[in-house]
Amino acid sequence: MIGTRDLNFYQLEQIKRVRIARRADGYYVQFSVQLDPTDTVNPILPSQKAVGVDVGIKYFLADSQGNTEPNPQFYRQGEKQLNRFNRRKSKKYKKGNPQSRNYHKARERYARKHLRVSRQREEFVKRVALRLIKSNDLVAYESLFIK
Repeated sequence: MIGTRDLNFYQLEQIKRVRIARRADGYYVQFSVQLDPTDTVNPILPSQKAVGVDVGIKYFLADSQGNTEPNPQFYRQGEKQLNRFNRRKSKKYKKGNPQSRNYHKARERYARKHLRVSRQREEFVKRVALRLIKSNDLVAYESLFIK
Protein backbone atom coordinates (compact mmCIF):
# COMPACT_ATOMS: atom_id res chain seq x y z
CA MET A 1 0.00 0.00 0.00
CA ILE A 2 1.28 3.43 -0.95
CA GLY A 3 0.31 6.44 1.14
CA THR A 4 1.38 9.12 3.54
CA ARG A 5 0.03 7.53 6.69
CA ASP A 6 0.08 4.05 8.20
CA LEU A 7 -3.46 2.74 8.74
CA ASN A 8 -2.41 0.56 11.67
CA PHE A 9 -1.68 3.77 13.58
CA TYR A 10 -5.38 4.75 13.69
CA GLN A 11 -8.18 3.28 15.75
CA LEU A 12 -11.12 1.75 13.91
CA GLU A 13 -13.41 4.57 15.14
CA GLN A 14 -11.18 7.18 13.48
CA ILE A 15 -11.72 5.75 9.98
CA LYS A 16 -14.95 7.41 8.88
CA ARG A 17 -15.28 6.46 5.21
CA VAL A 18 -13.66 4.15 2.68
CA ARG A 19 -14.00 4.81 -1.04
CA ILE A 20 -12.92 2.50 -3.86
CA ALA A 21 -12.29 4.29 -7.14
CA ARG A 22 -11.53 2.71 -10.50
CA ARG A 23 -9.41 4.68 -12.91
CA ALA A 24 -7.91 3.75 -16.27
CA ASP A 25 -4.64 2.70 -14.62
CA GLY A 26 -6.10 0.63 -11.77
CA TYR A 27 -8.06 0.71 -8.55
CA TYR A 28 -7.55 3.15 -5.68
CA VAL A 29 -8.75 3.02 -2.08
CA GLN A 30 -9.27 6.29 -0.22
CA PHE A 31 -9.63 6.39 3.54
CA SER A 32 -11.23 9.34 5.28
CA VAL A 33 -9.75 9.58 8.78
CA GLN A 34 -10.82 11.87 11.61
CA LEU A 35 -7.85 13.72 13.10
CA ASP A 36 -7.41 16.42 15.70
CA PRO A 37 -6.49 19.59 13.74
CA THR A 38 -4.28 20.94 16.54
CA ASP A 39 -1.96 17.95 16.08
CA THR A 40 -1.68 18.07 12.29
CA VAL A 41 -1.95 21.74 11.20
CA ASN A 42 0.88 24.21 11.82
CA PRO A 43 -0.25 27.79 12.53
CA ILE A 44 0.28 30.17 9.61
CA LEU A 45 1.82 33.55 10.22
CA PRO A 46 -0.24 36.33 8.60
CA SER A 47 1.43 38.04 5.65
CA GLN A 48 -0.90 41.09 5.66
CA LYS A 49 -1.43 40.75 1.90
CA ALA A 50 -4.62 40.76 -0.14
CA VAL A 51 -5.08 39.95 -3.80
CA GLY A 52 -7.92 40.02 -6.30
CA VAL A 53 -8.12 37.25 -8.91
CA ASP A 54 -9.63 37.32 -12.40
CA VAL A 55 -9.92 34.11 -14.42
CA GLY A 56 -9.54 34.52 -18.16
CA ILE A 57 -9.53 32.58 -21.41
CA LYS A 58 -6.25 33.81 -22.91
CA TYR A 59 -4.55 33.49 -19.52
CA PHE A 60 -5.34 31.15 -16.66
CA LEU A 61 -5.60 33.91 -14.07
CA ALA A 62 -4.52 37.47 -13.47
CA ASP A 63 -4.21 39.06 -10.06
CA SER A 64 -4.58 42.64 -8.88
CA GLN A 65 -0.80 43.07 -8.67
CA GLY A 66 -0.46 42.64 -12.44
CA ASN A 67 0.83 39.06 -12.43
CA THR A 68 -0.65 36.67 -14.98
CA GLU A 69 -0.44 32.90 -15.09
CA PRO A 70 -0.38 31.56 -18.67
CA ASN A 71 -2.90 28.91 -19.67
CA PRO A 72 -0.89 25.68 -20.15
CA GLN A 73 -3.45 23.98 -22.48
CA PHE A 74 -2.56 20.41 -21.58
CA TYR A 75 -5.38 19.05 -23.74
CA ARG A 76 -4.09 20.90 -26.81
CA GLN A 77 -0.59 19.54 -26.21
CA GLY A 78 -1.82 15.96 -25.91
CA GLU A 79 -4.41 16.21 -28.67
CA LYS A 80 -2.15 14.71 -31.34
CA GLN A 81 -1.47 11.60 -29.23
CA LEU A 82 -5.12 11.36 -28.19
CA ASN A 83 -6.20 11.40 -31.83
CA ARG A 84 -3.63 8.73 -32.69
CA PHE A 85 -4.78 6.44 -29.86
CA ASN A 86 -8.41 7.00 -30.84
CA ARG A 87 -7.66 6.04 -34.47
CA ARG A 88 -5.88 2.89 -33.33
CA LYS A 89 -8.85 2.02 -31.14
CA SER A 90 -11.44 2.63 -33.84
CA LYS A 91 -9.53 0.55 -36.41
CA LYS A 92 -9.93 -2.46 -34.14
CA TYR A 93 -13.67 -1.92 -33.58
CA LYS A 94 -15.94 -4.50 -35.26
CA LYS A 95 -19.60 -3.48 -35.42
CA GLY A 96 -22.09 -6.16 -34.41
CA ASN A 97 -19.41 -8.56 -33.12
CA PRO A 98 -17.89 -9.08 -29.68
CA GLN A 99 -14.83 -6.87 -29.43
CA SER A 100 -11.36 -8.41 -29.61
CA ARG A 101 -8.73 -8.38 -26.89
CA ASN A 102 -6.66 -5.95 -28.97
CA TYR A 103 -9.60 -3.54 -29.08
CA HIS A 104 -9.87 -3.62 -25.28
CA LYS A 105 -6.13 -3.02 -24.93
CA ALA A 106 -6.34 -0.06 -27.34
CA ARG A 107 -9.31 1.30 -25.39
CA GLU A 108 -7.29 1.09 -22.14
CA ARG A 109 -4.34 2.93 -23.73
CA TYR A 110 -6.69 5.67 -24.91
CA ALA A 111 -8.27 5.93 -21.45
CA ARG A 112 -4.84 6.14 -19.77
CA LYS A 113 -3.87 9.02 -22.05
CA HIS A 114 -7.08 10.87 -21.15
CA LEU A 115 -6.37 10.20 -17.48
CA ARG A 116 -2.88 11.66 -17.85
CA VAL A 117 -4.23 14.87 -19.42
CA SER A 118 -6.91 15.24 -16.73
CA ARG A 119 -4.34 14.71 -13.96
CA GLN A 120 -2.02 17.31 -15.52
CA ARG A 121 -4.86 19.85 -15.54
CA GLU A 122 -5.91 19.02 -11.99
CA GLU A 123 -2.37 19.23 -10.56
CA PHE A 124 -1.73 22.55 -12.30
CA VAL A 125 -4.87 24.07 -10.75
CA LYS A 126 -3.97 22.73 -7.30
CA ARG A 127 -0.40 24.06 -7.54
CA VAL A 128 -1.48 27.56 -8.61
CA ALA A 129 -4.25 27.72 -6.01
CA LEU A 130 -1.98 26.55 -3.18
CA ARG A 131 0.68 29.10 -4.10
CA LEU A 132 -1.95 31.85 -4.20
CA ILE A 133 -3.50 30.88 -0.87
CA LYS A 134 -0.21 30.46 0.98
CA SER A 135 1.21 33.80 -0.15
CA ASN A 136 -1.89 35.93 0.65
CA ASP A 137 -4.21 36.33 3.62
CA LEU A 138 -7.22 37.45 1.59
CA VAL A 139 -8.11 36.27 -1.91
CA ALA A 140 -11.05 38.01 -3.61
CA TYR A 141 -12.68 36.87 -6.83
CA GLU A 142 -15.79 37.77 -8.78
CA SER A 143 -18.44 35.25 -9.66
CA LEU A 144 -19.63 35.93 -13.19
CA PHE A 145 -22.57 34.16 -14.74
CA ILE A 146 -21.89 34.62 -18.45
CA LYS A 147 -24.35 33.03 -20.84
